[in-house]
Amino acid sequence: MKLLPIITIALTLTLLGGCQQSLKWMRLDGSSADEARLEQARKACRIDIKLAGVERAEAERDEKIKKSSTNQSKMLAKEDYDSIRRQVYREIDTCMNKQGYKR
Repeated sequence: MKLLPIITIALTLTLLGGCQQSLKWMRLDGSSADEARLEQARKACRIDIKLAGVERAEAERDEKIKKSSTNQSKMLAKEDYDSIRRQVYREIDTCMNKQGYKR
């Protein structure tokens, strides 16, 4: 039972390290991205809005954790946030891929 929190922490740290808000993009062919076209793609994919949503979800998670009285409710709040975060980054990656970019 002690393994689950350790795995959750490790997964969270990995996601945080790999998915920073200053996402680095390159063309699908590996060439460097033209800044003007990259900015158009970022706007088309609404990246800033989606990342702001992740920040709001993080703040809500922190508030739920503070109010939680049990470890189970804290873990549920963390899992909900992780699920939202994964979905948002998946949406961003899919959209940017359609625009011709990858991380």
